[in-house]
Amino acid sequence: MDVAPYADLVYDFALPPLVLHAIFTGDPTPLKHWLKVRPSNTVTVLDTHDGIGIIDVGANELRPSDAGLLDEAQVDHLVESVHENSGGTSRLATGAAASNLDLYQVNCTFFETVGRDERRYLLARALQLFVPGIPQVYYVGLLAGTNDLALFQQTGVGRDVNRHSYSRREISDRLEQPVVRALLALLKLRARHRAFKGKFTHDISDKRVALRWRHGDAGLSLEADLPRCRFMIRATPEGNGAPLPDGELLSNGSDALRVLGA
Repeated sequence: MDVAPYADLVYDFALPPLVLHAIFTGDPTPLKHWLKVRPSNTVTVLDTHDGIGIIDVGANELRPSDAGLLDEAQVDHLVESVHENSGGTSRLATGAAASNLDLYQVNCTFFETVGRDERRYLLARALQLFVPGIPQVYYVGLLAGTNDLALFQQTGVGRDVNRHSYSRREISDRLEQPVVRALLALLKLRARHRAFKGKFTHDISDKRVALRWRHGDAGLSLEADLPRCRFMIRATPEGNGAPLPDGELLSNGSDALRVLGA
């Protein structure tokens, strides 16, 4: 049942596995289809206090004739890729291997799902922030946190691998990490640039993704090369008190720090 028409807001739980599939395989076709049919009243997420949900992109058991956003082989590849990228720690914390309330998610921090690869991580976040909706970033994801095996082994609850309790010192240290500073710069851009108040369009073909926003004379575009895991954000003029230059604005984090002063 599609609950979106009956709710003020719904979580876009299909987005995380579709973004991961696009990054892992270089194939944005399922993501392209989802952008055409997804509801507009969404909260966009890549991570939550739970794991990475898989059920939302699979076939509907109540309507077997309806194909999923990903087929069974694609889902299996996605899950195995996460387990490999996390060095097997997500496998220990997932499904029947741990005391979980459900078996339809992979318990892992999002930074671990991409193998702690900062370029992949920032590309995934850029895609999230450019997709229409209200973006939400889980605190562990904000700090590019890794799987907390000690907590998981202490409680035996798979979800706890993604629920690290940070000390003040840990938070201060994480906030100084380039990947975290770059993510904060992306979030500032999302919050301040007036293009996001306008119209969204996308151009997705082969292994490239372009997501664009325009409001009057203010425009932003995210252009991503999936196989190379490279992205670029271009802007035309300022956005609500945060002056931004034309041309290349961000490129895999380092330029975000320079241009936005994070």
